[in-house]
Amino acid sequence: MATTASSLLPRRQPADDQQLLRLFWNRAELKRELERLRRDNERLLDQLRQQENAGLRSRQRLEQLENLLADPLAAANALVHYQLRGVWQLARKHLLRFARELGERQQEREEQLAREHFARLRGNALAAIDNRLAEVERRLRVVQMDLAIVDKQRGCLRGFWNWSRRRALQDQAAAIHAALDGLRLQVADIEAERRLREAEPCPSFPGLSVEARRHINLALIAMAQQLLIHFSRHDVARLARDASAQGLAEAGYGDVMQCQQLTRNIREVMAGADAIDGMAALVRHRAEWLRGQVAYRRDADTVPLAEALAVIPLEPPTLGDSDGEAASLAVNVLGEEYWDLYGILLP
Repeated sequence: MATTASSLLPRRQPADDQQLLRLFWNRAELKRELERLRRDNERLLDQLRQQENAGLRSRQRLEQLENLLADPLAAANALVHYQLRGVWQLARKHLLRFARELGERQQEREEQLAREHFARLRGNALAAIDNRLAEVERRLRVVQMDLAIVDKQRGCLRGFWNWSRRRALQDQAAAIHAALDGLRLQVADIEAERRLREAEPCPSFPGLSVEARRHINLALIAMAQQLLIHFSRHDVARLARDASAQGLAEAGYGDVMQCQQLTRNIREVMAGADAIDGMAALVRHRAEWLRGQVAYRRDADTVPLAEALAVIPLEPPTLGDSDGEAASLAVNVLGEEYWDLYGILLP
């Protein structure tokens, strides 16, 4: 009866179970996809808000600029202000490029020296290993010759009356075999040591040395001084420094005529800016002169004390010459941080 009843009840087919399982996994997958879409939506909304804020700030700046340009005096002052900031950025760009070129050249040079030094040390170590190996192999050949002599002597001893002598030679041969095994083991160990030493990679470059960084920094300071000398005409360098530290609202360069004169002065100085790229010899000479003038607080320091840079000679004296009458500028490019020099020097 029970069997009949159970046969009448509907049974769940395996296909139904598989369908339920697929529905379950599809539901979980849909939840994950929904969560991913929600995160993407929030990210896009955040980007949209940022773009809207950026657009609002741009419109505000545009309105401010329009209001500014509507006033001829304010427009003239703004023009001078941004031209001076352009001078500052140009000098800074030259320094950054010079720092990058010096760093790359010095690193390539020091890496090459490090590779040569490592190769020299490895060559010396391999030569020492080869000497040890040659000595052990020489001893091995000598012992092999001794064994051959003993074996020959044993072969010549016939008859029972030579039994004791053969036994002694046999013991001697066993000792020689033990010595040979030890020497062969030494040869194998030394050869393995040689393979390891030969395969040893050159260690990674630890970075520029303190002396190299000092050398680069002095060259950068020399370049900064040379740039200041170039832009010191019409007091453009000082005005550019002031413009870099203040906003447009604080800019004030006089009336329209004065601003126009300043614009002409700036253009005159900027017209000769192409000569900056030809300052390499002057910069090298100035850096060599600075090397004898500066001091460092600690042995590990790479930036010199600013006190030694208070005066810039227009023409650096020849090394060893202390001509106090040479024309100079009382400007400290490091202390007054011209061209954002501190941020460019290597630590």
